[in-house]
Amino acid sequence: MLIDKYIKEFKNIRPNRSGGNTSPHKVCMLFAVMDLIEEGRLGLNAIYYNDELKRRFTWHFERLKGVNDQNNSANPFYYLRSSSFWHHEIRLGMELEYQSITTPSDRKLLETVSYAYFDDELFLLLKDTSNLTALRVALSENLDSKEEGFRRWALAIGKSEKTVSNYVGALKNTISTWLLDAKLIDANLFFITDYFELVRLIEKSKQVREFVEYNKRGNGIYLAALQLYRAYLDELTDATVQHDIVIIEQDESLEITQKAMLVQARRGQGKFRERLIQQWHSCAVTGYGNIAMLLASHIKPWAQSDNAERLDPYNGLLLVPNLDKAFDLNYVTFSERGKIMISEMLGDYEALGINTKMIVPLHERHQDYMAYHREVFLQKM
Repeated sequence: MLIDKYIKEFKNIRPNRSGGNTSPHKVCMLFAVMDLIEEGRLGLNAIYYNDELKRRFTWHFERLKGVNDQNNSANPFYYLRSSSFWHHEIRLGMELEYQSITTPSDRKLLETVSYAYFDDELFLLLKDTSNLTALRVALSENLDSKEEGFRRWALAIGKSEKTVSNYVGALKNTISTWLLDAKLIDANLFFITDYFELVRLIEKSKQVREFVEYNKRGNGIYLAALQLYRAYLDELTDATVQHDIVIIEQDESLEITQKAMLVQARRGQGKFRERLIQQWHSCAVTGYGNIAMLLASHIKPWAQSDNAERLDPYNGLLLVPNLDKAFDLNYVTFSERGKIMISEMLGDYEALGINTKMIVPLHERHQDYMAYHREVFLQKM
């Protein structure tokens, strides 16, 4: 099919990688042109290098730029000519000046190029909005993303290769396509790096018919993929921790000493951690005794706890890192008698040093907190 030809070409537009990261400039220029076509602002196959195009380019560039990327629309408008589908109509008598360009600029482009244009067959494909989603997704594959980082992280917390591959495919292709069609995103999900933006998008996705229907048929795999990517972004940025700390610091009802204690508790430090060390002396489950390696983990999550519960040592376990992460993500919990319960979604849990014989000695005052945690765990099963 003709569309397949251009999907392949869009996936391989050869962006500049000389600076150590993939430049988004060519992708942003093509996104900008596709926007203008979709909105009916580009009725003819003639792409003029004007303020409207540059403004639309800038909008995409600001979303996708790297730390060292500079806003320069002249470069992609000129260098896209290395792609077989992008051409320039050179002004009469300016062929030599055009060929001698080494550093494109607005002035040089306006002097030498009347307009750019696509292959006629590609332009006709782009006029059909049903092709735009597939071509936008193809373009996005040229960009750096969080895909590989997410893949490594998911494997590190015990997910199987098969599960990780399924999640990556769902996030990058299936779910992204649904959300692109619903105009909730402009590129695949791995280009969303803001935790709170993803949280909002997850809620919006629950209103997308295809997502709801296929998630139900797939026993929740698509929502699980989104939630795991959310956990990954949170892990990278400590987004929820920082948000909670800001809320504490802005709470005028708290005294300075209370604020300090709560901030330290949210960071897993201070009095809360000291009380857990006094209570458990070592890892509450494995008995591992190097205190420096152990993490103070809330049983009832911070967001659902009041300030007293946040500082209550009976709302906490002292755990080795792998168990702490699995417990925090609700992949393991403990029964009323303290026996471990392991979600099938965790994958190869033995690779994490977790086994079905593990027990935690719970005090009566732990029970209400653990019951809350267990309820969330069971809802996730």
